[in-house]
Amino acid sequence: MAIRIKKLTSLVTAPYILLARIFIVILGAVAVWWGIIGFPVYWQDSSIERVATQIIAGEPFKAETLARLVPVLDRIEKSAHCRPAAVRSAAIIRLRMSEVAASTKNHRHLNEHLESLINVIRSSLSCAPADPFLWLALYSVEVTKNGFKPDYLEYLRLSYQLGPHEGWIVLKRNPLAFKAFQQLTPDLREDALNEFVAMLRDSHFSDQAAKILIGPAWPERELILSRLTHLNDNDRQRFADVLYRHGYDILPGIGLARRGSHRFAPKIRVPQ
Repeated sequence: MAIRIKKLTSLVTAPYILLARIFIVILGAVAVWWGIIGFPVYWQDSSIERVATQIIAGEPFKAETLARLVPVLDRIEKSAHCRPAAVRSAAIIRLRMSEVAASTKNHRHLNEHLESLINVIRSSLSCAPADPFLWLALYSVEVTKNGFKPDYLEYLRLSYQLGPHEGWIVLKRNPLAFKAFQQLTPDLREDALNEFVAMLRDSHFSDQAAKILIGPAWPERELILSRLTHLNDNDRQRFADVLYRHGYDILPGIGLARRGSHRFAPKIRVPQ
């Protein structure tokens, strides 16, 4: 009797076991197929993201090197699937390509890059609308291509709202904001000033902040210096030292550290 029950049970469960095995085989086949199809995409995305990371870190790339990436960038930008990290990396590389074209003063290539870049950024934003870098890039490229227009300020505002404290974005955004400071709305002026002061609280950004102050922010120097009261003594002192090394002695009431330790003191100049 027990044997019959065991046989009956085996007959009943056999189809389910077979179905389970078939399901496992199918699942394995799908996994293999997905690996074959997806691995090249993953590899391309990771290589593009590595290049974008190197660009952010300030590593130089020749125009020829970047040009070889164009087919991969095209595939990413035309993909039916939204891959935010990949499209962001593509936008960063395209932006560097436009910067390289601008440095060579090849206006035809520059206009081609800018037009392509605008399309890429807008397409990328449809995939990643909360990306503060893409909004900043759109502001920068539109101003470069078409000149300043008040409508473009909304792109800059969104960049501030979505990424107020992202370090590498700050280093690109702050000089752009001060370059157009007189055209900014009051809220964006306040954002730019607060962002500059916040940079000085990070010792890694002191040199970049000094270059911004003696560069695009120079017309607003008095306004900026009035905000340094929000910094502690150490932060102000560090910034004074950096400015001194650049040849500027413009922080009234703040002694410059190690001034006497310089064997050859730099000539102090105050731009007009």
